[in-house]
Amino acid sequence: MSMRIARVALCAAVACATAFAVGTADAAPQARAEKTRSLDILLTNDDGWRGPNGSETPFIVTLRDALRAAGHHVVVVASGTDQSGQGGRITMPPTTMEVANPEPDVWTVKPGSPSDAVYFGLDEVFHGKKPDLVVSGMNPGTNFGALINHSGTVNAALTALEFGVPSVAVSLASDPRTWPDGTDHSAGPAAAYVTDLVTRLQDKSRRGQLIPEGVSLNINYPLVPGPVDPATGKPGSVLPPRGTKATTVARGPYLTPDYIPVNGQSGRPGTYTIGLGANTAPAAEGTDVRAVTDGYVSISALEDDHDVDGSTTGWLRTLARQLR
Repeated sequence: MSMRIARVALCAAVACATAFAVGTADAAPQARAEKTRSLDILLTNDDGWRGPNGSETPFIVTLRDALRAAGHHVVVVASGTDQSGQGGRITMPPTTMEVANPEPDVWTVKPGSPSDAVYFGLDEVFHGKKPDLVVSGMNPGTNFGALINHSGTVNAALTALEFGVPSVAVSLASDPRTWPDGTDHSAGPAAAYVTDLVTRLQDKSRRGQLIPEGVSLNINYPLVPGPVDPATGKPGSVLPPRGTKATTVARGPYLTPDYIPVNGQSGRPGTYTIGLGANTAPAAEGTDVRAVTDGYVSISALEDDHDVDGSTTGWLRTLARQLR
């Protein structure tokens, strides 16, 4: 797939999302709602569906309810356990999985990675009829930059592309150190944002494919604290994002590992504790990390073929000729 197609997909997504992000009034919301059709959506995440009615995983519940309120048929297929940071891992045979159907249109798999959930959903739950869209999220915590390599949220969306199903991954910025409740406050507005984005993609698709073939959209919604509540000393609300930006994926490591020996010497066999910190170096302008840091919703277009374009392709062909 050419980068031009990916950019077209990204520009279309941003064009249809920006008005909502900055709070622009919709001139004819009722007319638009009447034009759109109900979509069949497979909803998953990497935190699973846990607790009665998803009570231990409230963000996927919030997104499901928002999409359903917009008239879509939403089926949740997710792990029954927390599978954060599992990337695109799949469970290999002969391992068996326990499948549960705890409530209508909710399926869980154990053990099951996010990619396992998408595999099972497409093969069994939506057997014989692909969903119109796979949505993965909402994840409490960003999935941008190099984090997308390890994110179960993002890789669940990319797994859908293997089967030709367009997909969207959704993550929310969080600040667990200074404002742990911030992500809770932003969940509702973020779900409304995603629902509006899906509607606008429908408007632009003219009943065709929602997103160009082989492209997934990775959305990171910022946490923009409102004024501090004098009674608590903490922000009492979230402000709307400053807008939506089409972004590229920031390069370089985002997580900084730190392994500390419990016994023995560093760099030698033994037991280690694992520490992970965030890279606080300023991100480049135009990247997903920079956009979210600046208070914008970031939308990046991810391709399923993992190929490169342009001059790198020529370099690779020259190398291949030399190796004959």
